[in-house]
Amino acid sequence: MWTPLALAIIIGSVGLGVWCLASGARGRYLNQPQYSGLLVLAAVVLVQSVVAAVRLVAGDRPSEVATFVGYLLTTALLMPTGVWLARMEPTRWGSVIAGSASLVVAILTLRCLQVWSR
Repeated sequence: MWTPLALAIIIGSVGLGVWCLASGARGRYLNQPQYSGLLVLAAVVLVQSVVAAVRLVAGDRPSEVATFVGYLLTTALLMPTGVWLARMEPTRWGSVIAGSASLVVAILTLRCLQVWSR
């Protein structure tokens, strides 16, 4: 894990999650800037996953490798899945799906960071 990138993911995903959930609370579907933010977040999460995988292969490992890999795979797959599901649901619930996925990515990234630093 690269700590500055992980912190950027946490801050960005919380902000994006709150923004999407606020849209859902107002009864609105996602707009183009929100989709762009979700895609950027998904790309940054993918970059962080590649960095962590390279460090794992290079021998820099956390104490609980299986737990870390599980969190890492879930984090990498959740954001694209959340965006895909939000696109399939063109109602306010699409915003709720995207916002929830963003908030869960923040929590998963925090857990990855905690497992990595033990």
